Amino acid sequence: MDSSQFSDNQPRFEAIEQMETQGATCDTFRVKLYGKLHFLKRLKSEYAGDIRYQEALRKEFETGYRLEHPNLVRYLSLDKDGILMEYVDGETLSQRLTQNPDHFKQRKNTDKLVRQLLSVLGYLHSHQVLHLDLKPDNILLTHINDDVKLIDLGFCYTDTFADTQGHTNAFAAPEQLSTPRSLSLSKGPSLTTKTDIYAFGKILELLPDHSIYNKVIARCTAERPEDRYQSVEEILHAINHQRRYFLWVAIIVFCAALLSVGLALLTHQKSEPAAFEKMVVDSVIPEQQDTRQQMVPTPVNEPMQQKPAKDEQTLLKEDLERMIDQAYRSTIATFCDSLFPSPTPSTGKAWADASTEFHNQTVQMGERLIKKYPNIPETTIRQETESRFQSLVSSVFTQMHQNGKQ
Repeated sequence: MDSSQFSDNQPRFEAIEQMETQGATCDTFRVKLYGKLHFLKRLKSEYAGDIRYQEALRKEFETGYRLEHPNLVRYLSLDKDGILMEYVDGETLSQRLTQNPDHFKQRKNTDKLVRQLLSVLGYLHSHQVLHLDLKPDNILLTHINDDVKLIDLGFCYTDTFADTQGHTNAFAAPEQLSTPRSLSLSKGPSLTTKTDIYAFGKILELLPDHSIYNKVIARCTAERPEDRYQSVEEILHAINHQRRYFLWVAIIVFCAALLSVGLALLTHQKSEPAAFEKMVVDSVIPEQQDTRQQMVPTPVNEPMQQKPAKDEQTLLKEDLERMIDQAYRSTIATFCDSLFPSPTPSTGKAWADASTEFHNQTVQMGERLIKKYPNIPETTIRQETESRFQSLVSSVFTQMHQNGKQ
C-alpha cells in the first residue's frame, strides 16, 4: 500500500480509547494494535468530508513520515481511519507547568528541556520544515526520563506543502499573523526559521526561572525577524556563552570570598598576643632567649626537661603538610593540565566543585589540628591552613591560565 494514500483497509484495533485532550479539527485515541499501544489521530465527523482538511492530514503524515529524530514523535501509517503514530506515555509541557511547576526550578531539568527542544527544532529546519505551531500543548514530556517529544505537524510548512491551515496566536510571530494561509508562490513565503525561533522564545518566558534566559528571550521575540537569532545554532552558542559567563563569575566570587576570609583571619591574628611568635623563637633559636629570665641550673642527676613548644610546632607543620597534600591530590591537583578559560563549560563547573571540596577538607583539617594541639592558638592554626589552601588554589589557577595562553 502506498503510504501517502488513504486506504480502504480498516485496521483491526484490539482496543481503542478516546483521549482526554482533543484537537480543534481531529479526535485523538489511544489504540492497541498487535499488542502495542499507538496514537490515532482522525478528522472529526464535521471535517471528514472536506478535501482541505483531508489534504492537511495527508501533508502532516507525508512530512512526518520521512523524519526521524529522538525528540520527534514517529509517524507510522495513514489510511481512511486517520494517522497512526507512536504512543508517548507522558504529559504536555502545559500540564507539567501547571501540575508540577517546581520541576523546572531545578536547573538541570530546564537545561534538558531547552537543549532537546532546540535539537529537534534544528533538525526540522535542516530538513526544510517549519513547525509554525510551537507551543506547550505540542511538547510532550515522557514520564520516564522527562524527554521531549515534539508533536503535531498539522500547521507545518515545507517546500512542497506551502499551505498552512492556522496558528496559535499567543505563540505566533508578527509576520505569521499577517501572512495569509495560502502562501503566494510568486512572492514566496514570509515565514522562515526565525518564525519558529520567535515561538521558542515565548515558551522560555513560561518557565519559572526564565530570568536566566532574559537576553536570549529578548532576542528570540524581537518584533522584526532580522533582529532575532538567525538559526538554532546561534541560540545554542548564546546559551553556552551565558553559562560559561555565570560559571566563571561564580568562581571569581568564590575565590574572592576565600581571600576575604583569609585576610580577616590574618587581621585577627595580628591583634592576638605574640605568644605563638615567642614560642617559635624560643624553640628555634634558644641561645637568643630573653636574658632577663632567671637561669636555673639543671641538676646533674636529673634528665633535661623536654620543650613541648618545639615538639608541637614541628608536629603541627608535619601534620598540616601531610593532610593538605592528601586533600590537594584528591581534589584540584588534576586541574594543573586544564585550560583557563576553558572551551567547555563543564570544566568550569568541575573546577568550582573541586575547589569547594578542597576548602571544605581544609576547614575540617583545621578543626582536627586545633583539638590535637591545644597549646597553639586557634587563630594561628586557622590562618596557617587557610594560607596553604589559598596558595595551592592560586598556584593551580595560575597554571590553568598559562595553559590557556599556550
